[in-house]
Amino acid sequence: MTTVDTSATNAATASAATGSAAGKATLGSNFNTFLTMLTTQLKHQDPLSPMDSTQFTNQLVQFSSVEQQINANSNLEKLIKLQQTAQTSQGISYLGQTVEVSGTDLPLQDSAASLTYTLPKEARDVKIVIKDSTGKQVNSIAGETASGAHSLSWNGKDSSGTQLDDGRYSFQVVATAADGTSITTTSTSFGRVTKVTNDATNGTTLVMGAGTKGNDITLTMDKVVSVKDNQSSINNAQLAAANAQYQAALAQLQALQGSSNNSSSSSGSSSTGQ
Repeated sequence: MTTVDTSATNAATASAATGSAAGKATLGSNFNTFLTMLTTQLKHQDPLSPMDSTQFTNQLVQFSSVEQQINANSNLEKLIKLQQTAQTSQGISYLGQTVEVSGTDLPLQDSAASLTYTLPKEARDVKIVIKDSTGKQVNSIAGETASGAHSLSWNGKDSSGTQLDDGRYSFQVVATAADGTSITTTSTSFGRVTKVTNDATNGTTLVMGAGTKGNDITLTMDKVVSVKDNQSSINNAQLAAANAQYQAALAQLQALQGSSNNSSSSSGSSSTGQ
């Protein structure tokens, strides 16, 4: 089930808007007070020692600066709201899609998980160590050692062949060079997005639900490396199956035509012989 949670964002936006409006209201009240005090001061100033024009100008400039700052804050609030709305819209587009994310989190969904790792140079041996949410090692799989990018699919079974429950797992790529030194690798994993959340602290986040509650993997959108169009994959699979059926039917038709031609040839030979 895919869901979107934006209640926290709406509350934060309303709070920010209220703060900006309150600032403007306070500024208006203070401005009226300022004008009252200024005109009173002008009325009662000593004609022989009037107010310094520089001081008068500075007071007006300072008040104007405060007003400009409040207006700037109001504009920033609007920009932040627009950005949050855009992020939420982008996050919603990920719902139900399988995304590739950087890091070592590994969601096991429907007893399947996939990951990639990249070796900067050829390794002597490579092991992919898989751990559960408690940090306990559940399996260790030998990987390819050539330099470059490699992919690996895990069926969710531990080292003894027991099927593990869907949930949050992690992996570590242990690569060793020919001289025995360790090789630093980069890695990604794949998972289906089941929920989108939005709050004032973390912004828009994607959730890959896996197993029981508490095993979800939450990530920000900047961790997304690529998006796999599941619908396109289904369509491609359907097209491939249809093509295979067509090829099989074509082969049967050709076989029948060949058999018919052979029968015709045999009949023609028999007639000639008679």
